[in-house]
Amino acid sequence: MTDLNKHLLKLIKLHGPISVSSYMTEALTNPKYGYYINQNPFGATGDFITAPEVSQMFGELIGLWFADIWLKMGKPSKVHLIEFGPGKGTLMGDFLRVLKVLPDFLDVIELHFVEASPQLIEIQKDKFKKHIGKLNWHETVKSALGAAEDEDAATFIIANEFFDALPIRQFQKGDLGWHERMVTISEDGDGLTPALSPFPVHDVKLPEKLKAAEIHSVIEISPMADYITGLISQHIKNYSGAALFIDYGYTKNRTGETLQAIEKHKYANIFEKPGYADLSAHVNFRKIVDIAKHAGLKTLGPVYQGKFLNDMGIEERVKTLTKEARPQQIKDIISALNRLVAPDEMGTLFKVVGMISNAKIDASGF
Repeated sequence: MTDLNKHLLKLIKLHGPISVSSYMTEALTNPKYGYYINQNPFGATGDFITAPEVSQMFGELIGLWFADIWLKMGKPSKVHLIEFGPGKGTLMGDFLRVLKVLPDFLDVIELHFVEASPQLIEIQKDKFKKHIGKLNWHETVKSALGAAEDEDAATFIIANEFFDALPIRQFQKGDLGWHERMVTISEDGDGLTPALSPFPVHDVKLPEKLKAAEIHSVIEISPMADYITGLISQHIKNYSGAALFIDYGYTKNRTGETLQAIEKHKYANIFEKPGYADLSAHVNFRKIVDIAKHAGLKTLGPVYQGKFLNDMGIEERVKTLTKEARPQQIKDIISALNRLVAPDEMGTLFKVVGMISNAKIDASGF
């Protein structure tokens, strides 16, 4: 039994069952026992590998996408570049390196990182210790956006595998309506198990098309994702700029349970070892697009990650990298390309969504 298990058992005994959203928040960001507070989840020795860790090409092409937007915006004299959940700093390292081909853009960037993990912050600080420009770390998205409230600057935002870790609420349909899924103490008194609230909820707005779903259907919503998307959209509308979100998710409102736990690159029991396994859920890209449109922004996508990277010229980048590479290096580069764009790998599972303040700009990759 983990320390967080013990903490949650005490919490539930005192106050009753907690929501799935509260459970995710505790499991991932509890100040003492949370996964992102105590674990280093990335890479071969961690629990999962993200696209930037697969190949430098991913971060490079993201950097070139924003460089193209900067040029089409008329070269703003200052840019607040914000990354949500930068991990080990791999994506941003590749992003900044490719901008050496456009030093005018590199020179106007002020960097901001939104990071909850003390361990990862130290890794990021070491990674960028030679960076000449200004660096800022923030605990929350709201803090980072507040620091970028600058009438004379544009704001560029990148979030790769960030939204999937935001807490979700789950609702299951019963004879009397939709009941919230909760987390309570198992019958043996030593573990955690899911349960349904005894009464249906009436204060949650669910998608109209899903109200006629079959009995026992499950719906997931993320109030935190909606809130953050709203903050970003309003900021970009007020101060100009663009945002790019990459994650696994779906493009239409639907029923189905997607919450999962990953430990050492394998699926794990969601409730067995809170604090030691990563929890995530698929992202509702339809909702992100709707919120951005409501704010008056031009939305881009969602498109498959494979299509986005192919349209951004990843195959040309492969040709450049393999020109003088050794046989094993060539093999690794081709393998990384396949991992990023193949339909049976990350190519269609991951989607890319963008938003931009200037509707007249024709963005690449979409």
